[in-house]
Amino acid sequence: MKKLLLFFFLFLVTSFTYSQVEISSRLQQALNKANQNDYIKILVLLRSQVDLATLDQQLYSQKSTLQQRAYQVITALKQNAENTQASLKSYLDEKSESAAVFTYQAFWISNMFVVEAKPQIINELMTRLDVAEMDLDAFLELDRPETVENYIEGTESVEPGVKIINAHLLWAQGITGQGRLVMDIDTGVFPSHPALNFKWRGNHVPSNQAWFDPVGGTTVPSDCDGHGSHTMGTMVGYSPTTGDTVGVAPDAEWIAAKTICTSPHTSNSVAAFQWAIDPDGNPLTISDMPDVISNSWYDPDVTNECSGIYKTTLDAVEAAGIAVVFSAGNNGPGTSTITKPKNINTNDVNVMCTAAIDGALYIGGNTNPIASFSSRGPSLCGGTGSLLIKPEVSAPGVNVRSSGSATGYTVLSGTSMASPHVAGAVALLKQFAPNLTGKQILEALYNTAIDLGAAGEDNNYGRGLIDVYAAFLSLGTADSTAPDPVVDLSAGDPTSKSLTLQWTVPYDSSMNGVTGFDIRFSTSPINDSTTFYNATQLPFTTIPDTAGGMESYLVEGLSFATPYYFSIKAKDVWGNWSPLSNSATGTTLAAPQISVTPSSLHHILNPMDVVVDTITVSNISANPSTLDFSVTLENNTFPEGVISARYIARHNELSDLPEYSLKNYSQEINGVSFDGNGGPDLFGYKWKDSNEPNGPQYVWTDITANPNAVAVTFANGDLDDGYTNAIPLGFNVKFYGTEYSNVYLSTNGFLSFTALSNATYSNAQIPGVAVPNSMVAMFWDDLDGRTQGTVHRLQDGNKFYIQFTNWQKYSGTGSLTFQVVIHQNGKIVVYYNNMNATLNSATVGIENAAGNDGLQVAYNANYVANNLALEFASEPDWLSNNVNSGTLFNGNSVDVELTFHAEDYPVGSYAMDLVVASNDPVSSTVTVPVTMEISIIPVELTSFVANNDRNNVTLNWSTATETNNSGFQVERKLNGANAWTNVSFVSGKGTSTERNNYSYMDKSLAVGKYSYRLKQVDLDGTSEYSPVIEVDVNAPDEYTLYQNYPNPFNPSTTIEYSLPEKAEVIISIYTAIGELVTTLVNGSVEAGYQKATFNASALTSGTYIYQIKAVSSGRTFVDTKKMVLIK
Repeated sequence: MKKLLLFFFLFLVTSFTYSQVEISSRLQQALNKANQNDYIKILVLLRSQVDLATLDQQLYSQKSTLQQRAYQVITALKQNAENTQASLKSYLDEKSESAAVFTYQAFWISNMFVVEAKPQIINELMTRLDVAEMDLDAFLELDRPETVENYIEGTESVEPGVKIINAHLLWAQGITGQGRLVMDIDTGVFPSHPALNFKWRGNHVPSNQAWFDPVGGTTVPSDCDGHGSHTMGTMVGYSPTTGDTVGVAPDAEWIAAKTICTSPHTSNSVAAFQWAIDPDGNPLTISDMPDVISNSWYDPDVTNECSGIYKTTLDAVEAAGIAVVFSAGNNGPGTSTITKPKNINTNDVNVMCTAAIDGALYIGGNTNPIASFSSRGPSLCGGTGSLLIKPEVSAPGVNVRSSGSATGYTVLSGTSMASPHVAGAVALLKQFAPNLTGKQILEALYNTAIDLGAAGEDNNYGRGLIDVYAAFLSLGTADSTAPDPVVDLSAGDPTSKSLTLQWTVPYDSSMNGVTGFDIRFSTSPINDSTTFYNATQLPFTTIPDTAGGMESYLVEGLSFATPYYFSIKAKDVWGNWSPLSNSATGTTLAAPQISVTPSSLHHILNPMDVVVDTITVSNISANPSTLDFSVTLENNTFPEGVISARYIARHNELSDLPEYSLKNYSQEINGVSFDGNGGPDLFGYKWKDSNEPNGPQYVWTDITANPNAVAVTFANGDLDDGYTNAIPLGFNVKFYGTEYSNVYLSTNGFLSFTALSNATYSNAQIPGVAVPNSMVAMFWDDLDGRTQGTVHRLQDGNKFYIQFTNWQKYSGTGSLTFQVVIHQNGKIVVYYNNMNATLNSATVGIENAAGNDGLQVAYNANYVANNLALEFASEPDWLSNNVNSGTLFNGNSVDVELTFHAEDYPVGSYAMDLVVASNDPVSSTVTVPVTMEISIIPVELTSFVANNDRNNVTLNWSTATETNNSGFQVERKLNGANAWTNVSFVSGKGTSTERNNYSYMDKSLAVGKYSYRLKQVDLDGTSEYSPVIEVDVNAPDEYTLYQNYPNPFNPSTTIEYSLPEKAEVIISIYTAIGELVTTLVNGSVEAGYQKATFNASALTSGTYIYQIKAVSSGRTFVDTKKMVLIK
């Protein structure tokens, strides 16, 4: 069953190989000629571009409406620019302050900038990683036509060229371009020409939605040359006073951009295209968008002809649904004289290039009427077959009469006269088939063109002369046969405010089948045409399914407990309406009654705290009813990530009744449904991708550009089938309930939280008991990095990245760039950036350690795509500063579980309102104030003591809590000294709510009284001192000779002794038999704890004797001890 939903798909593709920025030769030449203070106007194309080919294909596969298509393309382009331009804007703003940058402008249709700057800045831009290409903002040239001299102006009912393409045959069918809109990017339009002035759309909409002049800034049309007025006349020109018809689509309206005049910079044409796809600034509207844009200009440069700024810009216009038509140029008859951008050839009809024929010769029977000046192919943009051939089609371009002066007519010859014939033909066909894209219309013209010259498609004519009538017939032949009636309309699935209609799409003989439905409802029976047309009409804006397909339509906003009647008629493309359908009836449920508890929430948290609380929403009505509710977080001052929420359905006790388990139990037990819900595995993990509402956002962070990223080496095996030893995450993370601190990576696109024993090149289904287990399969396939590619890892705060870049399949094909991000809270997100390879032979998913639970997203099937984000979480964020909604049948409740995260957020008070809106007629809005206060956790020192052992002082201290604690500087001061001495630094625990103990020993101090203090240093460099403590290092009370250490020793040892007073000291070393080896000490030594070092490197192993003799104040102290040397 087709759902009537609008999905938003954002496809971004960025090249992160960071090859050298491509610089055009003409820009390099301009730099070589410029001095350091000259300003040069350049185009800067960023690397991050929307993958329009993928998005376009997706929109076609979804049968998206033109409105959906325009919205998704425009929004994707704007979002990409917003996400990626900030850094360069900041740089340019900074350089503007010193006048190194004169001016700049950012674009979103192609993610690019036009910058006017000094050479220094241009050279700096060449080194930026976010820049892909740079070119001179060069002048474009007009495809200048030839004026036919000595022409005597006359009035004809219809110009010959219009008849040559058979436009008049469509007029006879009533197809004149009514309701359609054309545009040209040219020299402007004369505003007062009688064939054009009343056709300007600006007559009934704001002028800035119908006229674009980026250089002159004018608000009404004008023409600097007459060329633009001539081409516009060929598209739509018609004089209502004389009947003079020079235009192909005389009832179409026009808008225009004036860019090819005094300053025909490339950037002005890019700006014109950007304006054209959204003239009113609202991506949800398409009535302001032209059906076709005609162009008669070219860039004479021959470098980078087939990619870059033109391609990204024109691809965007065409993806939005607009046809783009270009003149072939007037540089024939040489080969490959069609220049950029009209030589771009991605598909058969994009940037449709039009050759010129001589209409008079054609009418006279000449089968080779190509104009000698018409530029020829083939395209220099590569490709094979028809892609090499340029132009695509041909049209009259010799002696074409049109509105080329302020109020009169001129005759010109050139391909500029041919391309507007094609543009006008597009307008005619769009009236007939308004739901087709520009590409589909151009394909109809291309496929039905009349072959001229040599048989088959060639580089003179392309497919041949366009035949708009043949194209029309290819789209379907008009008939008067109505579609069959709908016979199975039903109204069911009642809620308190809605009913769901379902029916089978009936058959229609037209090529396009049924094209629309007229759906009506009433509180009275609908049983004939009169009651049908008196009933309320419901909008049906989607493209119907094919015959036999099921349609469903949710009728919302109905009254409580009310019976309704419904009926439908089907329409085909020819405007034939089916007979009335069967009448369907349905009754809505009673009014719900909401309960929200508690009425408020308030929490006081310490940093690092995580608190969970619940708000319960219930439908407490006693009658069958549905509570449609939405939850929004409003007036929110919480930083992003501080608060998250999810829905948890309360258990319905009716399901516990014994009879509920009986077969054919008749009582229906309704429950809870959530919008955008997903299914968990046994543990509770869910997955959701960026194509889904509330899914993860695709935001690519290329870690290879980060200087802290580390290249991964595969210690086991090779880059074909290799795997790593433990890679530390830098934090602990829970996966399927088990805490891990390391991961292990395979070259074959998966990681495991447990040690690997092989690289496992053969992918398998998930879950499975065979190894690998405890795994995340990002893209598990037989991959190979031997010939190209890299793998990097990076810990960045509470995130850990692994990125495969430019990796290949085993066959040595493709290029795969993707990354996995492991969050400390357990969330895992995989980002697929540039997946250019066979993608249907891999496994994607997660699995637990036992291999008996997991989530398989894909196994040997198409799923992975460029610019896709895939998130796995056991407790996914269902809303975050966001809206969530659902439906509760009476007797059911849902808990909105709020999790307050105080980690890594500043102290302070935060507040928001959790607003529950519903269809309760009494309490439609319930507001629950939610507040949180994060209080300061100091580095709380609970103890600080000092103990001395002989001349060593041991400091011990403890903390109860710590916040941003870098560590402690231990400082010491001898009694009587003025300055404190930095002794050592002991690292802290950062932020912690646990008790931490610290110790430091200050060794070998002289006798005296010492003071100690701790300087606690924060991560930001601020500090605070502890109280001062004191300790005495006293002189010994008696003479003592201590046992040496170490003992046994090799080759050195330390001998310590203590002197209660100053003495003459001799310390001697003897062999075991009493022979003197050496005298270590011989002289006067101060009172205190002393030591001497004995080095026995020259001695043999054995037992040795050391003896002290100390003499002072008539007193002699002698003592002897043994020590053992072992070598």
